[in-house]
Amino acid sequence: MSTHADHPTTERAGKRSVSLAQSLIKEVEERTGKSGFSSAVAEALEEWLAARKLREVVTADRKAFGPASAEARRQAEQEW
Repeated sequence: MSTHADHPTTERAGKRSVSLAQSLIKEVEERTGKSGFSSAVAEALEEWLAARKLREVVTADRKAFGPASAEARRQAEQEW
C-alpha cells in the first residue's frame, strides 16, 4: 500500500498542533528520531482513515443488504 508518508514530496504538507501524552511522544521518538515523527503520525493517520472508510462501506452494505447470513460467514471463514 502506498501512503503519503512514502511520498512526502508529492503533496504540500500542512501543519497542525496536536496534544499527545509525553510517554507516547517519547516512545515514538525513540523509534523514529525527532525527524521521523511526522512521518510516523502521517502513516498512523492514513491507516486510521483506511479503517474508518472500510467501516463506512461495511455499515452502508449492512444497511442496504442486511447482515451476512450464517452460510456466507461460514464460506468466508473457509476461504480465509
